[in-house]
Amino acid sequence: MSGSPEADAALDWALAEAASRNAPLTAVMAWTGPRGVQPHEYQDLLERRREDLLALLDAATRRTGVSVESAAQIAEGDPSEALLAAAQDVDLLVLGRRRLGRFGRLVLGSVSSEVVERAEAPVTVVRPRPVGDEEQDEERAKGPRVVVGVDTSGSSMLALQHAAEVATRTGAVLEAVFAWQITTLAPLPGSWGWAPPLDEYEGFASDRLDDAIEASGITLPPEQLMRTLVHKSPASALIDASREADRVVVGARGLGGFDRLLLGSVSRQVLEYAACPVTVVR
Repeated sequence: MSGSPEADAALDWALAEAASRNAPLTAVMAWTGPRGVQPHEYQDLLERRREDLLALLDAATRRTGVSVESAAQIAEGDPSEALLAAAQDVDLLVLGRRRLGRFGRLVLGSVSSEVVERAEAPVTVVRPRPVGDEEQDEERAKGPRVVVGVDTSGSSMLALQHAAEVATRTGAVLEAVFAWQITTLAPLPGSWGWAPPLDEYEGFASDRLDDAIEASGITLPPEQLMRTLVHKSPASALIDASREADRVVVGARGLGGFDRLLLGSVSRQVLEYAACPVTVVR
């Protein structure tokens, strides 16, 4: 927490999420203390940072009208390492998007990027409310919606289960999006290399989506579950769907050096361009 508009947006969202989960909230401020000061001076500065953080919590509670059991924690040291250490054994970590990139889009800063890539718990990245968002407000006024990207990977299944839990808890509609492109698909099994009609590919994708929903054990009523098949890239499909959603859930499926899990390209693009909060699930 830093008191910036991006941090305020993340704190407001986290308060509402904690209330929905009936769970306590810990607000964390990463702080690298000054060098060369006496121990008592350092402790005084540390206590001031804690008081600042408590003031941010109080302001968010008044701003949102949401009150939950909460605590303030100062994470000392390197910001990325301090936040990751503070996020051990948590149900959800919430961050804000805070750096303005080229073309004016909000992108992850270096600290947020490192935390999202390395955190073991699900991470939600919250964008601040943009100016002129009235059209999106009208779409979201139709009712809460959780969008989740589905493919055949294990990380996608975990994302689907996470999104279903959110929909069950909040009463939101769950929209499971399966994006496919004929240019990226191999011939169907048994097709001997010829290209079947487009509707056969769509039927194949539809079957895979049904399989994923069934394997995930989702028991939402039909009116609370949307199945969406999109003939476009996964990132584009999820970014488009985010304009009418309250959150998007994606799986982290990229694999980095030394077998360290990193964000895949789809997750990265959705985090940078989505019009709503994005949750990344390991």
